[in-house]
Amino acid sequence: MLVQLSGVPGTGKSTLARSLARSLAGSLATGLDLVVLDTDVVKSALLATDVPFAAAGRATYAAVLALTADLLTQGRSVVVDSPCRYPELLAAGRRAAADADVPYRLVELWADDPADLLHRLTARTGRLSQVTPADPAWELGSPVETLRGWQAQLVRPETGWLRVDALADPATVLAEVRDWLLASVGPGGGP
Repeated sequence: MLVQLSGVPGTGKSTLARSLARSLAGSLATGLDLVVLDTDVVKSALLATDVPFAAAGRATYAAVLALTADLLTQGRSVVVDSPCRYPELLAAGRRAAADADVPYRLVELWADDPADLLHRLTARTGRLSQVTPADPAWELGSPVETLRGWQAQLVRPETGWLRVDALADPATVLAEVRDWLLASVGPGGGP
C-alpha cells in the first residue's frame, strides 16, 4: 500500500507517519508494515549540501518518489510524509501505486483555522527545510495567510482519501487513520 499524507506545516504529518509505522510494525499479514519517507528529511539533507532552495524542492520529490517506487516493488508499504499541494505529486503517487499494483490512499490533515497551528510551528525543533513563524519571508505575506493559502491548494483524489482533524488528540487521529487503513485492506494486504 502507498499512503500519501497531506496537510500544511504543523498539522502533524510527521507525528502521524511515525506513529502509524510503529503501530503497524510487524503486521505483515495486512501488508501495512510501513516505511516512512519524509520529504523534510530529504530536502534538509539537500539544503545542507548547498543545493539551492529553489532546486531542492523538485529534487526532493524526485528522490522520494523514486524511493517510493523502489520500496513498493520490493513489496514494502510506504507512507509519504509531505504536503500534497501539487496535482503532479498526487498523480505521481497514484501512478507509483498502480505500477506496483498496490492500494493507494491519501490522508489529509486539516485545520479549520490554520492559525491554530502556529503554536506547533513555534514549539517544534525544525529542520532546515521547515518554516517557522519567525521566518522573515512567508510566501503569501503573513504566516496565517500563507498557511490558509497553502491549505486551499491541497489536492486529493476523487476517492480513496480521508480527512482528519489535525487539531484532535494525536492518539485519536492515529486510531482513526489506522482503522480506516486496516478496513481498506484484506487479510493479505489487498483491497
